[in-house]
Amino acid sequence: MHANIIRQDGRLLLKDLSCDCPLTHQTPEMDIYIRPGLVNECGACIREAGLPDRVLIVADSITLEVAARTIKANLEKDGFVCKLCVLPGDKIEPTPQMAEYIIGHITPGTELLLSVGSGVITDRTRRSAYLSGIPFAAFGTAASMDGYTSVTSSMMVDGTKLTIYGCAARLLMFDTDILAAAPKLMTAAGLGDMLAKYNVLVDWKLGSVINGETYCPLCAHLLKTALDRCLDAIDDILASTREGQEALIEALILAGLTVLIVGNTRTVSSVEHNMSHYWEMRSLAYGTPSPSHGISVGIGLIYSLLYHKMLREADLSAIDKEAVKAARMNKEQKWAYLVENYPPGVPDEIKSVNEDWYISWEEQERRIDALTAYHDSYKKDCAILPDYRDIIRYLEHFGAPTSATKAGIDRDTLKKTLTATAFFRKRYSISMALSELGLLDALADRIINEFEDNL
Repeated sequence: MHANIIRQDGRLLLKDLSCDCPLTHQTPEMDIYIRPGLVNECGACIREAGLPDRVLIVADSITLEVAARTIKANLEKDGFVCKLCVLPGDKIEPTPQMAEYIIGHITPGTELLLSVGSGVITDRTRRSAYLSGIPFAAFGTAASMDGYTSVTSSMMVDGTKLTIYGCAARLLMFDTDILAAAPKLMTAAGLGDMLAKYNVLVDWKLGSVINGETYCPLCAHLLKTALDRCLDAIDDILASTREGQEALIEALILAGLTVLIVGNTRTVSSVEHNMSHYWEMRSLAYGTPSPSHGISVGIGLIYSLLYHKMLREADLSAIDKEAVKAARMNKEQKWAYLVENYPPGVPDEIKSVNEDWYISWEEQERRIDALTAYHDSYKKDCAILPDYRDIIRYLEHFGAPTSATKAGIDRDTLKKTLTATAFFRKRYSISMALSELGLLDALADRIINEFEDNL
């Protein structure tokens, strides 16, 4: 396993990748620039990447003033032909209509889409690029997520959070002065999204041992390198310095590149992301509160860390398998449980993407035995996990909520979050492990009754 991470003149390069795991690995073809003053140098970056010069710039009313207007003026000075597409509304929703709006601004001469913004704007432009067959580049205005490198777009369709195919940006540009001036809650979101990779690594290893998932040492190495980069600069990140923002966005980009390397999001998300998606789906369906994605992920990380703490402390030799068997739901009861706990339409989506939404008792018993045998090694694997109180401290520093109830989510929804999200995806997680051990419901109650008020 090997990866050469090069930082040279404000560029981030990833070369000489090798790994012996069974997954297919690809070296991402993406030019990445991270340095101050880049808002004035986009033309040179675009030409260095070999991209065309007839550009549709996509922004919203905020990023128009933050960077897009300046980028357009500088590109035109450099001989580019530019048009602006300013997405309407105060809050841009991740819907198919927004992608259609962008496509409606594409003219026969448009050769490149350039998103100026963060998550939603980048995702909508990515989807528009895919549908139109036009390449795209991204100018990120906040270190708020790991999705700048993604080939997929998260989209809300009929109340369900779907991952829809798009295309990867050919060029990423980040001006660290602009990142440092971004709203504090956006930095909190990026930090929450990044630190969630600790939980991803432990859950992924858990899934490889218990459920036969392929664990990629190369991607794990890149994630650990990114996490080290982030924690080494944590004081600068909390102070929102240029150097801190550079470290955070670099960590997020390295994490995101692992998705391109192996072609799936197992490398960057686990049950903490399920919790975030759950709140977002409920918000769309019922109008209930939902923090921004990264902050939701950070809160989900706190709950996941508490779950890991409880599993480490559990005596698995005391598990009464007969009692677990007697208490488990049959298939009809499990389906009714999903229907009761998820917004309309979501259970059908779960069933379509997760064939393990209901497993036989024989398979559950096998997993219980495997967990019991792995428990001592699992405790050692958990050594990389941060203390949940540190995550609380980081989020609090930026004024972000640190629990579901502080984010306006009621306790009944929290209980559903802590239990039902175990089944949202096939990928194995701490929540799924606790469910199969027959411990999830009681430990969710423990979090709500013993920890929630102090988070």
